[in-house]
Amino acid sequence: MDGYDRMNRLEIISLRTSGNAAEQARSYMKIFCRDVAVSLPAKAGLYIGAADTGDLAVVLHWQEKAAVEGKSATGLFLADTLRRFGLVEHVFWITTDDRDPRIHG
Repeated sequence: MDGYDRMNRLEIISLRTSGNAAEQARSYMKIFCRDVAVSLPAKAGLYIGAADTGDLAVVLHWQEKAAVEGKSATGLFLADTLRRFGLVEHVFWITTDDRDPRIHG
């Protein structure tokens, strides 16, 4: 197996919200992370912006065997649900080592 076959897949769903909506969103996101831990081949973490408590994010770290190659149905569902609380950004990142030929073009 080549080094670039051992990629980490990170899906990040971030939310910018305020006031009561932030509290409700945070509560919902906590439950979501707990559910992911027991039902999917992924780890989910909830992050709160250091400078603004209205900035929240869920990071899904997909296990290699999950073979997720882009935004997942789970991530898309969360992003769509969070839109009622504020502005949502949903991105998918792949981390790999320096041996990956895609890095060197």
